[in-house]
Amino acid sequence: MEQIKSLGRWTLAAVVLVAIAVPAASAALPEVGRCVAVVKGAGKYKGGACITNAPSGGSFEWMPATATEKQTFKGSGSSVVIATAGHPTLTCVTANISGEYTGPKTATVELELQACTEPSGKQCQTTPAQPSEIKSVPLEAELGFIKREAPGMQVGLDLKPKSPLTTIATYECGTPTESARIEGSVIAAIKPLDKMTTVSDLLFRVSKKTGAQVPENLEGAPKDTLSTTFMSGIESSSGASTLSMLEEVGANTNPLEIKAKEL
Repeated sequence: MEQIKSLGRWTLAAVVLVAIAVPAASAALPEVGRCVAVVKGAGKYKGGACITNAPSGGSFEWMPATATEKQTFKGSGSSVVIATAGHPTLTCVTANISGEYTGPKTATVELELQACTEPSGKQCQTTPAQPSEIKSVPLEAELGFIKREAPGMQVGLDLKPKSPLTTIATYECGTPTESARIEGSVIAAIKPLDKMTTVSDLLFRVSKKTGAQVPENLEGAPKDTLSTTFMSGIESSSGASTLSMLEEVGANTNPLEIKAKEL
């Protein structure tokens, strides 16, 4: 009898350890990937969005993005504004964004701003060879929840320089002795969610009431915002910055899904 009780305790402990070691599938969300059709009964999900579980076996399976799949995307936005309190506001007519998913939660992204000027009318550019064009360094992007709970669930891409770099882009307006360095990170909401599609739109937004970037952080994560350092000769000054543009309209090369929920 004592042996049976002991075995029961060990069995219970094993169950607890397994429950701790294997979190619920939804804990990994959000993820980017593909919902693919499989032999009926061999899949985990029913329905082509891989949201609803099929306990007795479904016809679809979820395949998270990997670095070897070459899942690329691109898009464009307009009316770009980079504002820094106490400093000239940078405006650009268009923005081009291109990138590639390197995993279920990661991507590499490059940002190109065109027809950029400051209020005096001076053109601003990263290199003199390409007037009025500002290019970012290759950026890392992390997928995460802006708001996890429904209604109003939102997912975002947090764009920042690849470590150990801190600068997103540099530019000069007029002369090389007067330049600026954009640093930090910025989060764009991404949509649509829970749907296999080639559509992939981003939204960089600033609150009209507070003038703050929206959002300033992913849910449960530290604050991730922008700053700009302005240099004139040997003098420099810095300030908090924001980035806004009209909604960027983009497309995946192949149909993909931003999976944010599971039932």
